[in-house]
Amino acid sequence: MKKIVILALALIVSFQFVEAKDYAKMQIKEMKHAQKYATTQKVLQNNNQKIGQIAPKYSGNIKDPHIMKFGNYEKIPKTKYDEKLKKDEAKYEEYAVQLGKKHSKYYTTQADAEDFYKVYRIAEKLIRANKLDYMNWRICLKKSVDGPNAYSTGSNLIVITTSLFDTFKNNDDALAMVIGHEMGHALLGHYQRTNQLYAKMQRQKAIARTGNYVSAIAYQGMKRKYLIDSKNMEYAADVEGAKLAMHAGYSLNDGADVLKFISLYDIDTEYRNDHPNSDKRLENLNENAKYFPVDWKDMGEYNIYNSDVLPVQLSSDRKSIVITSSAKQQSGNNYYTPETMPEVYARFGYMYYVNGEFAKSVEYFNELFKIDQSNASAYLYASYASEYLYKNTGDSKFLKQAKEFANKAYSLDSENKYIKEQVEAL
Repeated sequence: MKKIVILALALIVSFQFVEAKDYAKMQIKEMKHAQKYATTQKVLQNNNQKIGQIAPKYSGNIKDPHIMKFGNYEKIPKTKYDEKLKKDEAKYEEYAVQLGKKHSKYYTTQADAEDFYKVYRIAEKLIRANKLDYMNWRICLKKSVDGPNAYSTGSNLIVITTSLFDTFKNNDDALAMVIGHEMGHALLGHYQRTNQLYAKMQRQKAIARTGNYVSAIAYQGMKRKYLIDSKNMEYAADVEGAKLAMHAGYSLNDGADVLKFISLYDIDTEYRNDHPNSDKRLENLNENAKYFPVDWKDMGEYNIYNSDVLPVQLSSDRKSIVITSSAKQQSGNNYYTPETMPEVYARFGYMYYVNGEFAKSVEYFNELFKIDQSNASAYLYASYASEYLYKNTGDSKFLKQAKEFANKAYSLDSENKYIKEQVEAL
């Protein structure tokens, strides 16, 4: 007991003589952290990052007859397209009044009618430009003062928090990327895939609780796979959403601001949750967008030109809007579907070629030819890429390869003048 009293007295005396804190030194130490975490420079650095641009790997002129096409569309003359937009605008004004754009006080909605009208215009453009009007889409603006967020549930409900909406209220491109990302989840079947993975994981977890160590190990493995797959699905939805936005004419550079903003408060822990770090998401988007065809915007304009304005109304819950499906139902083949594997390989093969990355081009075209040997244009461009590899290296194997690709293209389409020219040139 005596020892305890002595110890207590010693602590009291020591506290009385604790040195005063040197707050200046503490501030200097903290400012060292600011060199790494300060947001201003990061914002400026991110703003200077251009999404989807790549310097050509080959400085010379390349053969490109522009016969590779990625989608079923025709170029609409600007005058005709502008006339169509002018007609559509009158219809939009009707729906603006219905939403109470000028009379929002009459509605007991969670969000202002003008805000609903804004997301309607962005979402409706995405839907029409991509032929997504096969079902009703629901958009909810949810009150939240916390971190900006958006998510989707089921297969047609997109929720945008007001904190995210307000942050990007003046950036339609960013809101289009957000909505497109959530649509991407639906189009890629991520809900079904996630539910299936989660159900399997939970079954193993339930068995593990009975003392089954094999199931316990299996559960941990499935949990890891669930997190990895969830992150990969986010990467995929970012790219799919960017495709939808580009078809609709939105800027990917300005749209990427939402990822740049999130990166300011994101953390870099590999398995922190089911979303990747935003810096990595930016890298993924930038790398994939380099290989988006520039004429994808023409496809979106073609689809808008050949469609009518989609109606909108307040949902029965008065917390969301419903953009209703087209009254003119089309066949299933006419609606948007994610790219098939042959389409993906053909696009990357072509885009690597036009960027002067000839070895990569041949690599992706060869992946295409493993599953589809019917694309004469792809064989022609594979021949072009092989020809330039021969010119750059002098290796005769590439010349032989170029001839083989050209002959295959000719066997598929002997009337194509560009294929004939390539066969003769080699």
